Amino acid sequence: MKLHTKLTLISLLALLCAAAANASILTLKNGDRITGKVSSANDAQMILETQFGSITIPRSEISAISDDANSPTVSQTVAAEPAPAPEAPTASSAASAEGDITAPPAVEKEPQWITDYRNFVKENFPEGWQFRLRGGLEYRQTTSKVFSVYGAFDTKKEWDLNKFSATAYYNYTQETSVNDVTSTTLDKWGIDTNFRRDFDETSHWYVQNILNYKKDMVKGIKDQVDEAVTLGYRFDFERYDLTIDIAPGPAVRYVNADNFDTKWVIMGVLAEDLVWNISKLLNFEQNAYVGMNLTNSNQYSAYLKLGLVLKATDVIDIALRYSYEYDAVNATTAQREEQRLLLSFEAPFNWK
Repeated sequence: MKLHTKLTLISLLALLCAAAANASILTLKNGDRITGKVSSANDAQMILETQFGSITIPRSEISAISDDANSPTVSQTVAAEPAPAPEAPTASSAASAEGDITAPPAVEKEPQWITDYRNFVKENFPEGWQFRLRGGLEYRQTTSKVFSVYGAFDTKKEWDLNKFSATAYYNYTQETSVNDVTSTTLDKWGIDTNFRRDFDETSHWYVQNILNYKKDMVKGIKDQVDEAVTLGYRFDFERYDLTIDIAPGPAVRYVNADNFDTKWVIMGVLAEDLVWNISKLLNFEQNAYVGMNLTNSNQYSAYLKLGLVLKATDVIDIALRYSYEYDAVNATTAQREEQRLLLSFEAPFNWK
C-alpha cells in the first residue's frame, strides 16, 4: 500500500475514533446526512448507532464527517478510494435499513411470470397498438335450456392528432326445449370502427367517422352497414379523471333484412362516450348512440352500453357489462328490444 494511502487511512481512523465519543454527522455521496454515534470503524466500513438502530455504512459511500455542532475543525472530506466489494446484507443491516427514514423505500420485486408476459407482448405485438380480448359464458335453464357465448376483440392506436379504435364481436346462443325436442341456434356478429382526428393538441374539438357492420339472426338482419360523420367536443374533467365526448352528425344506413323492403336510410345521429377512471384498479365505461330516419320519425334506433372494469391482476380484468338496444329501423315483425348483462373476463395487451 502506498505511503499516501496509508496516511489517508490512518487519518480517517483517527478522525472516526475521535468522532465516536460524541454524536457525529455523516454526509453521504448521494447528499443524505445521518446523525449518530460511531461505535466502530475500519478502512472498509463504519457502524453508526442512531435513534433508529445500528447502521452499517460502506466507507466508499461517505463523503464527509462532522460533529453534531457542525464544527469546521472536525469536518473533513473523506478521500476517494476504490469502492470495496459489496457485502451480502445481514439481518441486522436489513432491520436497521427498515427503521432508517433516510433509507430508500423498499420496492417489491415483480414476479418472473409477469416479466415474461410483458416481454412476450413487447416482442410479438405491433408497437403503438393496444389490444384487449374479452368474453364470457352463460348457461340458463327454465322451460328451455339456453347456452350463450360472447366474445370480443378490441384494438386501438393513437398517433399525432389521430385516434383509431375497432371492436370485433361474436354472440352465439343455442336454445333447446326442455324435452330436447327442438333446438334453435341464433348468432350475431359484426365489427365497429371509429376514426377520430383532433383539431389541435387540446383534444377538445374533433371530427370522427363511425363505420359499423353487423349480421343479426335474432332480428333477421342479413347485412347492415352504418356510417356517420360527426363533429364532436370533449369535456375533460381532470379533477375527477373523467372525460365525456359528445358528437352529432349525419349518417347513412344500408339494411338487408327479412320482410323489410327499404334498403337505404338517411339518418341524423348523436354519439356519446364517457370514461371515468375511478381509481388505478377500477374504471367505468359508458357509450350511447341515437339515430333517427330523417324521412320517417317513427323509425329510429338507440343503444346504451355500461361497463364496470376491475383490474384483478396484471394480465386479467373482470368486468360487469350491461347493454340495451332498441331498433325500429327494420320490419314491423322483427324483434326491437334486446338487453344483456354479462360477467366478462378480459385480457388486456398494452391496454391503457
